[in-house]
Amino acid sequence: MGGLMLSGCTASFCTNLDRANMAYPYEQGVTVYVDKDEVPADYADVAWPVYGDEGNDTLYAYIPVDEDGNFTAKNATLVNALVSSMEAQRFIVPSYDYFKAIDQLVLDAAVDAAIDNGEAVDKASLTADDVNPWTEPDVLGTEEGIEANEDSLLRRYGFLKFYGYDEEGNGNLWINYDRWNDELAIELGAGNAPSFDWITAYKNQINSAISTSISCITNIEGSFGHYGPEQNWEVSMEIKDWGYAWSKGFLEGLIVYPVAWLLDTLSVSFEPALTGFGQIWALILVTIIVRLVVLALTFKSTMDQQKMQALQPQIAKIQAKYPNSNTNQAEKLRMGQEQMALYKRNHVSPWSMLIVLVFQFPIFIAVWGALQGSAALGTGEFLNLSLSETVSTALMDFNGAWYYNSNGWWTMVVIFVVMVALQVLSFLLPQWINKRRTRNMTKTGVNPAAEKTQKTMKWVSIGMLVFTIIISFNLPSAMAVYWAIGSLMSIVQTLFTQLYLSKHFVRKAEKKGR
Repeated sequence: MGGLMLSGCTASFCTNLDRANMAYPYEQGVTVYVDKDEVPADYADVAWPVYGDEGNDTLYAYIPVDEDGNFTAKNATLVNALVSSMEAQRFIVPSYDYFKAIDQLVLDAAVDAAIDNGEAVDKASLTADDVNPWTEPDVLGTEEGIEANEDSLLRRYGFLKFYGYDEEGNGNLWINYDRWNDELAIELGAGNAPSFDWITAYKNQINSAISTSISCITNIEGSFGHYGPEQNWEVSMEIKDWGYAWSKGFLEGLIVYPVAWLLDTLSVSFEPALTGFGQIWALILVTIIVRLVVLALTFKSTMDQQKMQALQPQIAKIQAKYPNSNTNQAEKLRMGQEQMALYKRNHVSPWSMLIVLVFQFPIFIAVWGALQGSAALGTGEFLNLSLSETVSTALMDFNGAWYYNSNGWWTMVVIFVVMVALQVLSFLLPQWINKRRTRNMTKTGVNPAAEKTQKTMKWVSIGMLVFTIIISFNLPSAMAVYWAIGSLMSIVQTLFTQLYLSKHFVRKAEKKGR
């Protein structure tokens, strides 16, 4: 059941349009767009007017290369890596003219899309500010004073390089790209156009860049995430509704989408700018709500578990009466009968803990999927930490001045330590309470079977704790926060129920035992 639920709840909510939006920040081509008076002197002879045929003498473009022929535009990293890889394997690499032509087709598609959407765009009057995704040309966006140019044609429509519509109007990945490559193969000739091997490698490279990005669940319009080589590009996501969620699977519709919807709604309500603190408050509130729902669904089973803990002193007395139950089947049978009679007198079902697991496991996996898929949690940073980044990635990120928390390293360390501490405490607290109850109890004998069972349970608990800590390394940072808050609630729940049971249930159980 666990395997089936896990495979069903990890479905990505990202649409093909979402993936195309994610892809463009990683591969924006090799062409640099500038106004005529900003063309570098070294490229004055090779720069060209982008829409000179339309009477535009302002917008120019050039493709910077070094002496070895490598593209030197700031965003040409992916293309350069692919060119080097293909040349090393002796595959044919497209020519300079191809890269110039494909970038022009992307810009043309962006202009046409803007016009189709009713925007007042005129090729004859376009400037570099109308085209470039940042406030300056040829930048990564991390430079001082550089900001995102939200009105940029390429920022808004560059995704069309990876997306298109067929003759019936259906949108899908790679339609435009494949169509343009077929056209360029005829126009430029086989020696200049990309080969089948290049196209396959290029698509694999793009798919690899976006394969781990699944933060696509949103019910509000806006830009989300951290994309591109510098992880500093937010992209538009399609709004997801409940019907779409149900099409992804049963638990996606039942739990994943509602939790993600609640996270998005609360995050924006707390802080519309989504800079991090609003998401934390939303995460805290959602955790409390989810845990209260689980508690309501499993209240009887949870109380039975706590009652079993409260009955441990009497169980220990019963076990002490049968010291040979480990080898004597008759004693083992009588001991089991007395234990079951004790449970029955106190209306406790020892198997009820299975009901808790049946509810808790799928809910845990579904919440995990919601936190990974929430577009709001994947946006902004809480004390420089991206909540969609995995714990291991954040802890191993020593780039830059990590000791100044520039990448959220210290934030993640504190969250991780608090999470582990609360997990340990929530695991050990019931054992400490039970030990305290039985410390003054007079032992009437030794029961090897009981001692063996206790040791086994102790090691199982330790193993579960270690497994919990290990698996947390692969969780998103938001899940670590969820787990920490959940552990704190478990501690409070244990203290409250044990205090209540010690005053009301234990005394009655002892009277019944007499």
